[in-house]
Amino acid sequence: MRARPFFITGLLGLGTILMTLVMTVIGPRPAAPLPAGFITPVLAYEFATTDADVAALFAPIGQPAGETVRAAMDRVNRLDFLYIVFYGGFLTTFALVCARATRQPVFLLAAALAPLIMLADVLENVQLLAITTRLGTTDIAVQLARLRWFTWLKWGGLALWFLLMRPYFLARGGFGRAIALASLLPLVLGVVAFLWPGLASELFALAIGLLFILLTVYAWRYRPPAAVPVPAL
Repeated sequence: MRARPFFITGLLGLGTILMTLVMTVIGPRPAAPLPAGFITPVLAYEFATTDADVAALFAPIGQPAGETVRAAMDRVNRLDFLYIVFYGGFLTTFALVCARATRQPVFLLAAALAPLIMLADVLENVQLLAITTRLGTTDIAVQLARLRWFTWLKWGGLALWFLLMRPYFLARGGFGRAIALASLLPLVLGVVAFLWPGLASELFALAIGLLFILLTVYAWRYRPPAAVPVPAL
């Protein structure tokens, strides 16, 4: 394992990418126009803030077309609990390997942040499933308010994780510097998405996905530098 310190991380990264593809394939298809700027129903749901946002996703509520969307959305959000294990383990182990290699405490901080991101994602899913259960029957204002908090704790935590990891990549050659540059994208796009949700939210999520791919490639490519033999006296 010393020759491949990111081996387990690389496996988790492949699992994360595979799960992303599976969830994309089985994800819901909108039965009505999505809120302005959104392309992906799952993201539009995560960033929903009003009853109108939710109604646009599941319209017509209570009718076959809306029920099909609701069933697909619930299926994806339940599968997301497994996805959390993959990407959370990926981020945690990546940061721990970097901390072990460099002895820099900032990477331990990143490793500690990853489980908090996972927790926020779990709580986000709980709200999403609670909202679909209440559609058209009871008020969802409380769940929407909680959803906004947990959604931004998750996405904001991801942006912060990549910022904390930038020093490692800046010292890792051309490919590492490219990752370090890309790691700024979630921060910039996250700020824009917070102020003007819609297309910026989609680009924000796309940037995170791109970084997952880049880090997985890095994990499989990385080999520790060979030890320099000490000459005999």
